[in-house]
Amino acid sequence: MGPRTLIPAIAAIAAIALTVSLGNWQLRRASEKETAQLDRDAAMRQPAVTLGAAPIDPSALEGARVVARGVLLPEQSVFLDNRTRQGVAGFHVLTPMRLLAAADGLPGAGDRHVLVLRGWIARDIQDRNRLPALQTPPGAVQIEGIALAELAQPMLLGGEAGPGPDGSRIWQRVSLPSYSGWSGLAMQPILIRQTSALDDGLARDWVQPGSGADKHRAYAVQWYAMAAAVALFWAVATWLARRRRAAQPAAG
Repeated sequence: MGPRTLIPAIAAIAAIALTVSLGNWQLRRASEKETAQLDRDAAMRQPAVTLGAAPIDPSALEGARVVARGVLLPEQSVFLDNRTRQGVAGFHVLTPMRLLAAADGLPGAGDRHVLVLRGWIARDIQDRNRLPALQTPPGAVQIEGIALAELAQPMLLGGEAGPGPDGSRIWQRVSLPSYSGWSGLAMQPILIRQTSALDDGLARDWVQPGSGADKHRAYAVQWYAMAAAVALFWAVATWLARRRRAAQPAAG
């Protein structure tokens, strides 16, 4: 095999290997999302765990239904930017809750808090830096939701992003350590994605973790089809090149 045929062969093999690898990756993502959905369905069938002020192991509650009672602190809410809903730009609202003891409604030991992902709210289309009016019920409330060790968030160059310019409460990303450092509050090592109703005007039609498996399978089919097309093109091109060489008269 000479250079004129070796280079196309190497390119074709590399393209096939890459596209098959991408197809396999898409199938793995589909499987992961299906597993996440099955885990969520199993967790939703279990009784909700009451979250108090005592320290917890976040791995033991990840994905579980939880109930918490406490007082929401709207003045220390943060607004995650660039969250869209039905094509409308807005924020995800995160508010700390000061946990109350279940028995007497008093602050829990150590005055501990939990961060609540309350829902979505539209942004001001005239001024993107203006915070929306946030409705928060006063006094003690009870919420139910899903315990999460961390939020699924977009990657950012330059590391962790915390408070915005001039201490703005509009953030691009949030983590429990960054929020605890900013707020000065003692936090439980989980956050709650709220699912229960509350009179606050926020939308809570969350995207479920298992959704999108079929989309990944469709992408996998596309990658495998591309690999097959490259293989077919290479085979046909090789066959035609051999026919041309065979048809050429032998050098005398």
